[in-house]
Amino acid sequence: MQKINIWLLATAICLFVSLQSCSEVLEVNLDDEVPSEEAITDQISLNSAVVGLYDILQSGTYYGGEFTLVHAVTGGIGDASGFRERFIELENAKIPTTNLYIESAWIDAYAVVNASNLILNKAEELQIDDANAIGSGHFLRALGLFDALRQFGQFTDMNSEFGIPVFTNYIGADEALTIPRASVSEAYQQIISDLLMAIDMLDYSDNRFFASKAAAEALLARVYLYQGEYAMAEQYADAVISNGDYDLNRDYNDIYDVEGSLEAILELQFLDTDGNSLTSFLSIGTPEISASYDDFYVNMADDDDPRGDKYYDDGRVVFVDKYGTNDGEVSANAILIKLSEIYLIKAEAQARQTPNNLTDAIETLNMVRTRSLPGMPITAADAPNYDAFVDVLLEERARELAFEGHRWFDVVRLEKAEEILGIESFRTVYPIPQSEVAISGGVIVQNPGY
Repeated sequence: MQKINIWLLATAICLFVSLQSCSEVLEVNLDDEVPSEEAITDQISLNSAVVGLYDILQSGTYYGGEFTLVHAVTGGIGDASGFRERFIELENAKIPTTNLYIESAWIDAYAVVNASNLILNKAEELQIDDANAIGSGHFLRALGLFDALRQFGQFTDMNSEFGIPVFTNYIGADEALTIPRASVSEAYQQIISDLLMAIDMLDYSDNRFFASKAAAEALLARVYLYQGEYAMAEQYADAVISNGDYDLNRDYNDIYDVEGSLEAILELQFLDTDGNSLTSFLSIGTPEISASYDDFYVNMADDDDPRGDKYYDDGRVVFVDKYGTNDGEVSANAILIKLSEIYLIKAEAQARQTPNNLTDAIETLNMVRTRSLPGMPITAADAPNYDAFVDVLLEERARELAFEGHRWFDVVRLEKAEEILGIESFRTVYPIPQSEVAISGGVIVQNPGY
């Protein structure tokens, strides 16, 4: 695969900059990327541009690497066990505004947003009627905006003005500097609008490697859960659960060992020639990121939980083996959405709606729990009230979804971050990179407390 630099977002919001200036920020392997407005001239080039969106997701700082892993570190179940300063700064969620991860996370999310905007704008301009390409553009724009919102916006407060910049046109440097942050509710409105459009345009498909109607329904269930619209979260979770194309694998670990298994709803596919960066962080002699023994691994080991088989305790650190056991294994897929998460979304949505009657929520939670621990179901005695249920839910979500990009958002959503991590309340939102605030001349306002 040819290696080229892409036009990246290095300014306040989503600035496509010169090849020379972006080369030091991020470099990815591409064959169908979107470098400019002139790149899309017909349906063939439009579809190539859609493929390019997945290449952005594959970045070593996005789903192909750091984004997938670092939220376990900030969420307290992962350790920065190596020497990279950006990971050490993320531990315990006390993050400086100059942290290199948050700079790349901002760039990655808005690279997807702006490239999606270009695809959607060009489809309209050229009057190309391609439901799959247009639906994929809406789906991936929603994903980019959602990833930006849940990292950099006060995403649990629907009344907060501290959302993220939201825009739906392909923009350049001058316009980027003029777009302030939207409110949290406005950001959710655009994300949900895009996903509803994706659901309307995409088809159900047993292809697990590209956007589909079921993937859009599943992501919308997650978005509604984060937003606090629990009835809607349950409704869309049920739509996915009832879809005959998906089922829980009999063995939890099959989703990592079998590409496109029954449980996978959306995987980001990697090949040996276009590999992920996950094992380069996890599987070197002294891993950059490892699993926390006391705060995560020991409970699974004590229960003889097979979900613990994807970790290896060498007496010094606990290695994460979900993506391979050595840094030469680079073809493991990143799991963006899987069915077990959808069951956990439904269980939480049920508990949120009826906190004084947890029977249905516990039953749903056990669909996941008893797959791995059939002799240890969650009982009413384990979750006699809503607060106890939250603790049980967090434990199950950790065991099912650790090092897949979820833990930080879970402890923040469930209002456990301050208790678990011992941090001030303002730190439950990542800081916006100070470089973005500075370049915008203050148009983008920093999060309170930083």
